[in-house]
Amino acid sequence: MVGSGGSQVMVPALFWMGLDFKTGAIPLALLISAITCFSAGAVYWRRGLVLKETVWPFAVSVVIGAPLGAIAQFSAPSSLIMIVFAIGNMVVGLSVLRGKSVLKHEVSKRLIVTLGLVFGFLVGFFIGLIGRDGGPFILALLVLVGYDAKKSAGTSALVVALGCLVAFLVHLPRATVGWELYLAVGLASLVGSQAGARLMSDRLDSKSVEILFAAVMFVVGAVILIQAL
Repeated sequence: MVGSGGSQVMVPALFWMGLDFKTGAIPLALLISAITCFSAGAVYWRRGLVLKETVWPFAVSVVIGAPLGAIAQFSAPSSLIMIVFAIGNMVVGLSVLRGKSVLKHEVSKRLIVTLGLVFGFLVGFFIGLIGRDGGPFILALLVLVGYDAKKSAGTSALVVALGCLVAFLVHLPRATVGWELYLAVGLASLVGSQAGARLMSDRLDSKSVEILFAAVMFVVGAVILIQAL
């Protein structure tokens, strides 16, 4: 609903339910995010809520960065990953809530391609490293350079769907989750993504999307940071 597959919520929730942070919560959350974002992204595309010229540079670089981050995660301590995850949530949430473009002029095609390739790679790397789907970071960037929040959310959903799928496939051989849980949670996320996408596109205005997004990011980030410390 806010351009995200929900891994920033699902990773801590699955961890609190007893799954290992690195081999259980992160792989399962990545699969959920991939399903959710592909499903919601299809709705956004049909309803004209995707910035079509903006999506491709992000998508290309996210797919490159995601497997590299997943490989780097194998040797990183869980506590460090949790701290990075938490701080990232809070910073991005507060940035979007600010609600103002950092640019004083219209975004050029060259600038958005450059931002997409560079920032998309970094987002992809952190998708693989800490298991968050990256949608909030892309949404935040697009809003901060002046794009509409609803179209930014639709664009980020498609981008992170690709990154999460690639990162999940890299994590899969080390995952400790049974196929029954993958199937159950995957079906639930498919239903939820369709409902959320329709609610966002039909009922919420851009400012409501920004406020909802910021609230979720900050609360989840604060809880995880407290637990990690």
